[in-house]
Amino acid sequence: MSDTAISEQDQAGRPGLRERKKRLLQEAIEQAALKLFLQRGYEQTSIQDIAEAVMISPRTFFRYFPSKEEVLLGPTRAVMRAGLEYLRTLPKGQSEDEATSMALRAAMLHIAHLYQQQRHSFLLRYQIARQIPSVAAFYLYALLEAETAFCDLLQERAGGAREYGQLRLLVATHVVALRVALERWLDEGAEGDLQALVTSYLEELH
Repeated sequence: MSDTAISEQDQAGRPGLRERKKRLLQEAIEQAALKLFLQRGYEQTSIQDIAEAVMISPRTFFRYFPSKEEVLLGPTRAVMRAGLEYLRTLPKGQSEDEATSMALRAAMLHIAHLYQQQRHSFLLRYQIARQIPSVAAFYLYALLEAETAFCDLLQERAGGAREYGQLRLLVATHVVALRVALERWLDEGAEGDLQALVTSYLEELH
C-alpha cells in the first residue's frame, strides 16, 4: 500500500479539524464549569460565569450544552445510553426468561465498567452534586431515566411475549442495585472494583 493511500486511510479515520476544535472547546467549557461548581457551588455558578471563564458568549455555551445541568449530568446519561446500546448487541438465549435476566445483568456490569473507566470524572461530579442534596439525588436518579428504554428494548427482544409490568420490576431492581452500588463506591472515593460490588448486589436479588 502506498504512503498516499495510508495517509488517506488515516485521515478518513480521524475527525476533521473543525470537529477537533469543537471537541476541544466543549471540553474546555466542561472543565471550566466543573471547576467553578467546585469552587463556588453549583447554584452559585451562572452560565455567564462559565462563558466568561472560557472567553465565549453565553450563546456559544448553548451551542454545546442546553443547560449547566447537562454539563454535570450529561456523562451519566451517556453511560446509560451506552449500556442500552450494549444490551441491544447481546445475542438472545434459548430460555427467554433466563436470557432477559442475563442480558440485563450484563448491561449493568457494562455500565459499571464505563463508570470505572471514568472514575475521576464521575467522582468529581458526585462531589459537586453532594453540595446540594436535591442535586445529589438528581445525579443518582438520572440513572432511572433509562428504565423505560431498557424495558422497551427487552420487550422487543422478547417479541412482546413478556408482561410489561414484570419487565419494569426486573429492570427497576437491577437499576437500583446498580445505583446503590454506585453511591457506595463514590462515597468511598471511587476505590475498589465497582463491577464486583454491582455483582454482589445483583446476587442479593436471587
